[in-house]
Amino acid sequence: MTYLAVFEDKSRGVRRADLIAALERDWPTAVILERQGSQKSRDVVWSYTNDSQELEGYSHVDGTCIYLDSPLALAARFALWYRGLVPAEIDLVFCDDGYSFDGSIEAGMSVDDVIAIAADS
Repeated sequence: MTYLAVFEDKSRGVRRADLIAALERDWPTAVILERQGSQKSRDVVWSYTNDSQELEGYSHVDGTCIYLDSPLALAARFALWYRGLVPAEIDLVFCDDGYSFDGSIEAGMSVDDVIAIAADS
């Protein structure tokens, strides 16, 4: 399933260079497939494998969203990590690509708290 961590303020998007640096620092086994996307909406594209779980992620070109194609628990970990890259005063929403659920990711939340956003829908 595809999950999103998204916010509205296009003037405060996470810069490509900052996202790449954070991926390389915090997820050293992630493979960055594209450092500048080849499609209109995609920018940085990466993959990550942990145990038996795989994730393919990409950021929107305006820096306001990451798309996470993975199991829920792994997507929640990445969404929580992304919270740290987004200014604290900006509301970061976790949802799926069908918008069947959504909820805000707050500073200090755990992975289980983020997973609960999906479970509480």
